[in-house]
Amino acid sequence: MKKQYKFNCTRCGNPMVKAGKNGTGKQRYKCKICNTRTVINKEKKTKRNELKLFIKWLIDSTKISDKVDMSRSTFHRKTSWCWDIVPKIKSDEISSDFIFVDATYINRNLCLLIVRNEKYVLGFRWAKSENYEEYYKLLKPIKEPKFVICDGHYGIIKASRELWKKVGIQRCLVHIMRHAERKLGKRSPCEINHIFRLHIKKLHTVNTIKKSQNWLNKFNNLYEKHKEFIEQKTPRVDIETGEVLRFDRTHKNLFSVCNMIRILQNKNMLFLFIENKIPNNSNSLEGGINSPLKNLLRCHRGISLEHQKRMFEWYLLSRSNTSIEEYINSLNLD
Repeated sequence: MKKQYKFNCTRCGNPMVKAGKNGTGKQRYKCKICNTRTVINKEKKTKRNELKLFIKWLIDSTKISDKVDMSRSTFHRKTSWCWDIVPKIKSDEISSDFIFVDATYINRNLCLLIVRNEKYVLGFRWAKSENYEEYYKLLKPIKEPKFVICDGHYGIIKASRELWKKVGIQRCLVHIMRHAERKLGKRSPCEINHIFRLHIKKLHTVNTIKKSQNWLNKFNNLYEKHKEFIEQKTPRVDIETGEVLRFDRTHKNLFSVCNMIRILQNKNMLFLFIENKIPNNSNSLEGGINSPLKNLLRCHRGISLEHQKRMFEWYLLSRSNTSIEEYINSLNLD
């Protein structure tokens, strides 16, 4: 029995039927509903199917044999051209009340800057490191949000303030707690370190204005009580001359953590989420995007750096407001 190919009309979406051949001998199709006539480019359709299969394999963690009905070598030979396509996200028309901004490192000299809202990935950018210029280029095409939720990197805050004068910045509380845990240490011999570490660890329980005021009051009281110890300085002396060169913080880690909390308190970046009902952490970006990306890296270990970049880009496109199929249909694969 002869195989029948079915195509849908690009105008009304109804199935098209064969309608003779054109002057060059190619099969012509027409729509019975709107009478649209066209010639189907099967080579182009084959390329689209190969690209869909390639992306399905690339952004999925299962094996090739579980997804395609061909040998591994045949699959790689047929889809080798797909590595040359660089996907891009266009989300400049999407309005967002708040956005998450963060970076994930592929190696020491390459990181991926990502911005997303509650539902979609809005953009990404490859950079050698996190800095103001790269974050500015990442955020520039994004429509102005009301709030930015981030880990507090200086480049993110500066770029956000530069682009959007009235935007509010909410520091991720999870990053604050991790930073305090790392600086103060669980096994520190200093008892005051543990007092502040345990108090900062309670940040995740603060979810009302009253609780935030109580938390800040207790922190300020602790700081005033141990202020002399926290701000203590040790002279750095020249061994040969005995001259005092400068004064260093004796307990620099404790001072650094306390100073961070006080700055965030003064700039209203600590409990901004309570009154405005926005997330108080960037977990939806850390766990929802960065973690699956690292998992893909483990599943496809061994591929080159350039291919790793293509894999990340296709995955991020799949998490944007544009579907993979829509994007493939918009490509010129001739």
